[in-house]
Amino acid sequence: MCKKCSGGFLLVEGLFALVLLWTTAAVLLPLFMQVVLERNNLVLEEKARRLIAVALYEEPFVGETTVVDGRTTFRLQAHEEGGRMWKVCVRWNDYAGREVVRCGYGKR
Repeated sequence: MCKKCSGGFLLVEGLFALVLLWTTAAVLLPLFMQVVLERNNLVLEEKARRLIAVALYEEPFVGETTVVDGRTTFRLQAHEEGGRMWKVCVRWNDYAGREVVRCGYGKR
């Protein structure tokens, strides 16, 4: 046996640990970024739902309007479906670049 062995790590063991750490980070970082992106898209969808509720029940409007919130532009369209039924649709581009449309119906 080695009489002067101090029980420390070898260079190869340290490099192996670093490679393992970097590999784990390289696999998990894109997944984490996707989760953050979808979370931000859910926040945009909640803002759109609030805009629909305001347009239907609090401040009724007819035609088209644009609402800018930070980097996102929401385009609202409202029209009468028949009788007192109204349809309000909101369009916006999410953080992934997809165009999203949500619609709501209500009576006035």
